[in-house]
Amino acid sequence: MSLRSVPIQGNRDEVDETLSNEVIASSSEKNLTAERMVSDAKVEMKFMVDKCFSDFSERMDSMLAKFDHHITNKITPILGRGYDSSSISASGEAKQSKQDLNNSHFTENIRAKPDIKCKIKPQLYDGSDDLEEYLTQFYLLAELNDWDLRSKALLLASSLTGSARALLNEMTEGERHDFECLVTMLKSRFGSINRSEVFRAELQTRVRLRNESLPELAQAIKKLTRRAYPGTSPIVSDTLALDYFIDAITETDIRLRLREVGPKTIYEAENIAVRLEALRLDI
Repeated sequence: MSLRSVPIQGNRDEVDETLSNEVIASSSEKNLTAERMVSDAKVEMKFMVDKCFSDFSERMDSMLAKFDHHITNKITPILGRGYDSSSISASGEAKQSKQDLNNSHFTENIRAKPDIKCKIKPQLYDGSDDLEEYLTQFYLLAELNDWDLRSKALLLASSLTGSARALLNEMTEGERHDFECLVTMLKSRFGSINRSEVFRAELQTRVRLRNESLPELAQAIKKLTRRAYPGTSPIVSDTLALDYFIDAITETDIRLRLREVGPKTIYEAENIAVRLEALRLDI
């Protein structure tokens, strides 16, 4: 009912009260209408958001399904046996016999790209350092990074520099991708087996250098002994290193004292020599 249709009856207070009641009723109706509009808007927004998330989930599921299908059909090499026959059949890329796959082991391995995970990269090797020490560290890195044979071959070949890198040109493509073959070639060129006579001659003439500490001398003697007598047992190698270490000490009194005490290992001789030298300097 509009304000104009209200009949003016009674006194002025009654008229004011009637007008006030109608204004309040009109305001309440407007508030209810606004609340319904806000509620409807919230419901519509929630529906739109749910639809967006639903569409996004469907697209992600479709993409993951395609990715899983691609990984499942991917050909994976089996070390020492070529490729898995079931994977080859699924991909439809090869129909050769198992014998053909074994004969093309190197060629197929070269084509495949390994997934190399490298937490710590190996250091460079130029042929001047001890190859056995370098390979020992390389084996530890390979175990830490969980490398397979092909990954080890690629990383070892890429770590060669100087004269060691020139060795790669003397190898065939298949040999460069074969880890055991690569290690064999490195040992043949830079290993201690073919140069043991040279290291023995150096070991026999090795003496303590000027400003060289006794621990440094002991370490050098142990390294030379290992290279001069490759393949010997640790007990024999330690006994030889002990004798060469005592002979390499230029101080006669320390050398004679060590012979008198008779240490059992080079580590024991090193500790005794360090104490004797300290007492000698204090006097």
